[in-house]
Amino acid sequence: MFQVLVTAGMFVLDWILPRLLSVAGTVAVSAYAINPIFEFLQGQVLQKLNGLSADAVRFLQFAGVFEAVSVVFSAYALAIGLKAAKAAFAKNGAKGNV
Repeated sequence: MFQVLVTAGMFVLDWILPRLLSVAGTVAVSAYAINPIFEFLQGQVLQKLNGLSADAVRFLQFAGVFEAVSVVFSAYALAIGLKAAKAAFAKNGAKGNV
């Protein structure tokens, strides 16, 4: 009985460990490489928009352009993270058989 449980546990560990490690790597790359790049680009765009005249900046704030820029950059970062996580969790990606 104990041998069956050990075999089943090893099978589950063999199946889930590569996927967990690949997802953890994807999260680390997203958090420390992709997100800072998008935050820098978002800051540059917002800085350029803030350099306009005061009336133009007030109009852009009223129109919600600053929030739209934030949403667009967040959506791109999320899309890249989801694609990377999906590829990492796939069976071929987790086993290294790309």
